[in-house]
Amino acid sequence: MKRLTAVLRLSFWLAAMFAIVFLSQAGSREKRLGTTQQKKNFAHDIHLVDQNGRPAVNGVPSATSQIVDVAVGQGGDVFVPDTVNISVGDTVRWTWAESGHSVTSGPPCFVDSQYCSPDDTNCPAGILSNVGTVYEHTFAEPGVYSYFCHAHCVIGMTGVVNVSGGCAPSGWSAGPDMPTVLIRAVGVYFQADGNFYTVGGRISDNAGDDFQHVLQYNPTSNSWTQMASTLPDNQMNNMACGVLTVSGAPLIYCVGGSAAGNTTATARVFTYDPATDTPALLGSDDWPGDAVGTILPGGFTVANNKLYILGGFNINVASTNEIWEFDPNAAAGSRWAQKVNTPEGIMYAPTCTINGIIYVGGASDFQGTVVDTTNSFSFDPVANTIGTIAAIPRATGETRGLNFNGQMYVMGGGRVAPNPSNEVDIYDPGTNIWTTGDPFTTARRNFPTDTDGTTRIFLSGGYDSGGVPDLSSMEIFCAAAPTPTPTPTPTVTPTATVTPTATPSATPTATPSGTPTVTPTATPSATPRVTPRPRPTPFPRPTP
Repeated sequence: MKRLTAVLRLSFWLAAMFAIVFLSQAGSREKRLGTTQQKKNFAHDIHLVDQNGRPAVNGVPSATSQIVDVAVGQGGDVFVPDTVNISVGDTVRWTWAESGHSVTSGPPCFVDSQYCSPDDTNCPAGILSNVGTVYEHTFAEPGVYSYFCHAHCVIGMTGVVNVSGGCAPSGWSAGPDMPTVLIRAVGVYFQADGNFYTVGGRISDNAGDDFQHVLQYNPTSNSWTQMASTLPDNQMNNMACGVLTVSGAPLIYCVGGSAAGNTTATARVFTYDPATDTPALLGSDDWPGDAVGTILPGGFTVANNKLYILGGFNINVASTNEIWEFDPNAAAGSRWAQKVNTPEGIMYAPTCTINGIIYVGGASDFQGTVVDTTNSFSFDPVANTIGTIAAIPRATGETRGLNFNGQMYVMGGGRVAPNPSNEVDIYDPGTNIWTTGDPFTTARRNFPTDTDGTTRIFLSGGYDSGGVPDLSSMEIFCAAAPTPTPTPTPTVTPTATVTPTATPSATPTATPSGTPTVTPTATPSATPRVTPRPRPTPFPRPTP
């Protein structure tokens, strides 16, 4: 009996010890897996939205609900949480759980000097702080604010703060008129100062009416200012522009363009610094996509601190299908790289970047005159592959696509009746579904527009609904309160027809994609055109 009792006691202790060891290892493995997964997901900003499509507040709020806490280096080289969604006037408080990290603002691994630990000064230095350090920053303007650890960015220690609110009323409202009628200018929201800029353009289609200036709209004063500087040349129409960070400072880069009444185009690149009102020619690295001197940039967008140009317009000849990548931080003479071709020639294409993937929703084409299409696809710039997406429900072009709270907003545009339009088409990459949002008031095309990413959309100028270049009016969309759920739009199934198109050829390297919706394209040659609906009688040949 005593022997049996001893055996049972020994068996009990052995089982207990095994359970303790097993649970300890499982917990350790779970922690390692969680840290690994956080690092795997660093490549793309994540935008969390509620059922109305607006940013949902997360993180750990303080007792006053005005401070959101982020742990630095908690459980590894990560920010916890790595994405917070707050309102204008709120503060983010970073607390160091581990030494040897920084909070440095900018797109991953590129300092833009908007804020940084420990005291918002000398941001390019990337000062590393020790455990227990506390750094706070209050966000006064809406927008998407990326940041990273200076020492560990390359292994994925990045974060993002989405700031919404700060405007009223909800929906579209009129802004002040611009100082002049303006068409074919590029709109750029410059997050560093919270202002909206128009770059270049022209005041009419008459030769010599090119606008070699920058206009600034200040949301705080609700007023326009024509900046004093003069841009480098008169080829200010139909450019591709975007904000890129170099040497710790954001600048507006612009590529290509043409002059009113001309059928030639420039390949030059210039920068504009809103902080000093200074334009400057790059002096090297002209855009290779315009090697023949007659090609305008197509769709354009910024991804991973690089400017991408998709397609183009060989003036009054054909659309093109090349994709070019511009890296401002590469050595002079090597800033451009050619990527895989687009599935078809596209020009004046609404284009934007969402979570590192580039989306096109609609585009113009040249078929004896400029026409609108429903051509839509995605492009993964890292994998260098093309993917398929649902086609935009209406044909459009000669407008922009904007990333607004993680969805693509295609803003009116188009020229073939019933275009130009004031319709706003919204594409959700998560569901591959198009819906329509609130339309703006005045239908228009070839107008400057951009967004702060979370709260406001700005647009102004352009050709009116009759195709007349006479608009100076401005409209502003404000997401000050939850907006109505967008109305689903039936997806058009276009009929594919083969249209011969003269397009420059390229031989890219096809790379497998990790994005489920991307279908690798190994042969970047022209493909059959998509004709969404019968075309009306073409208009007279346009002036680009």
